[in-house]
Amino acid sequence: MGVSQAGVVKWSALLLMLVQNAAFVLVMRYSRQQQKDTHGSTYNISMVVTLQELFKMLLCAAILFGQTCSCRSVFLTLRHSSEVVRMAIPAACFTLQNNLLYVALSNLDPLLFQISYQVKTLLTVLLSVKMLGRIFSKWQWFSQVLLTLGIVLVQLNEETPKAGAVEKTARSPMLGMAAVLCAAFSSSFASVYFERVLKARTRDGASVAPATSLWHRNMQLCAWTVPMNLLLAALQGDVAKTLADPLRGFELSTWCVIVVNGIGGLLVAVVIKYADNIWKGFATAGAIILTGTLAPALGLGPPPNRLLVVGTGCVVGSLVLYSSAPLARPKNPLSEPLVQTQCAKNTE
Repeated sequence: MGVSQAGVVKWSALLLMLVQNAAFVLVMRYSRQQQKDTHGSTYNISMVVTLQELFKMLLCAAILFGQTCSCRSVFLTLRHSSEVVRMAIPAACFTLQNNLLYVALSNLDPLLFQISYQVKTLLTVLLSVKMLGRIFSKWQWFSQVLLTLGIVLVQLNEETPKAGAVEKTARSPMLGMAAVLCAAFSSSFASVYFERVLKARTRDGASVAPATSLWHRNMQLCAWTVPMNLLLAALQGDVAKTLADPLRGFELSTWCVIVVNGIGGLLVAVVIKYADNIWKGFATAGAIILTGTLAPALGLGPPPNRLLVVGTGCVVGSLVLYSSAPLARPKNPLSEPLVQTQCAKNTE
């Protein structure tokens, strides 16, 4: 793929991811609200995650079949045992993250949860330095702190506590804080590890596994996430009810959640491949702002206030600062790691 074409793919994927993330949050809110109004309870989250991973896997298989017109090449993707085993690490981390988030939400106040979970932005930067050999200037570091602050402010706008609300369920703040920090680390580690796998190169610049495409990697990842989440779905709540009726409470909006988030998983992979996890963070922040702006008009969130405006300003400021900051380079070019991605204004 040419340089200019890669740039088009990068910015298109970032824009699509921004829109998809916002659409997912709005559809998810509507789905949960509709489900509670209709059934008085919520559907099995692990089953939803399982189906979205299965949908993503089938979508990758369809793309590979369209490229090769061969079913054999699609199935060969899962026969490379060493490559498949390698993807077990991010799969386990993503699965762990999803379940830790529910533990954290059950034991922490929503405001404290939203603030604590944003530590993943800074963890992603730290892990990018450690695992990928990324080099950031001091202004780019500051832009990530500003981005974290902006995301927190925007989400504080949506988590205004209700007057007179009393929490009756038993909580363990220490357990909740441990869960949210572990979830943040799991998310950051899995994302950076996946980027390392996608961009792994030898010292002469050649790809470590040139025949292994983005779609192959996603299929290998789903080969682990589908059974992991299926097991959790079976163990979540009443096992007998789950096994007897795994789709209990599913509505049309639930299937929309599965499709939208399944597509989102592929967009994330494309963004990581052609941009990186730092730019993915900016796209996610943009989606949060878009959600906070559109949700009130759809009756799915509180009206925006000054926190949304200030938070948006911080996010935009961090984006400008990050993209315009000069690139910091290592003192010894020969000491650059095998996996190195550029952190400059014009990555194309």
